[in-house]
Amino acid sequence: MRILQTIYTQLTRSRLSCPRYGPHWEELGFQGADPGTDLRGTGMLGLMQMLFFLLDTQTLPLAHDIFKLSQHETQNFPFCIMSINITRMVVQALREDRLSRVCNRRREVIAVINDLYAAAFLQLYRVWKRQHKTIADSAPLLRELELSTKRKPKQLLRALQTYVSLRPRSSPSEAEEINFMGICDPHIELV
Repeated sequence: MRILQTIYTQLTRSRLSCPRYGPHWEELGFQGADPGTDLRGTGMLGLMQMLFFLLDTQTLPLAHDIFKLSQHETQNFPFCIMSINITRMVVQALREDRLSRVCNRRREVIAVINDLYAAAFLQLYRVWKRQHKTIADSAPLLRELELSTKRKPKQLLRALQTYVSLRPRSSPSEAEEINFMGICDPHIELV
């Protein structure tokens, strides 16, 4: 629950906590009042990648820009569902051995898949915004994005690197300090 609350507060920039169930999750782009139902395909990784995206000072401004676009009057889209779809694409690229070279060169896997997730979200954002896409355009755009994550991961990663190098980082105070509860805490509710 704490991860979900962190995602909520980072996206909405609210200082208030939120309940486990409710319509506030739909405002973030989940399909219903229970975000857990949308996470069946990607599980915890779907949440962890959103959390990474929102807590990394290099990607936080991008995450806020994407969330703002997702709330646009005509260009809106479900932010969290798009995020989960991108996680699924990245996992598929990893499973199909499309990221082995990058992972081996960098000697890490988690950082590579998190960076590819952010890079794919950046690509989605750029195309969506420049071409004035709407939710009706999402299926073909997601298919194209999935092909890019598999066929051109290095190109996407380079685009992300260029993007973050040209943008100022958010200040550490923008990414508030997070104190996660322990799993043995009797008051914690697991997703």
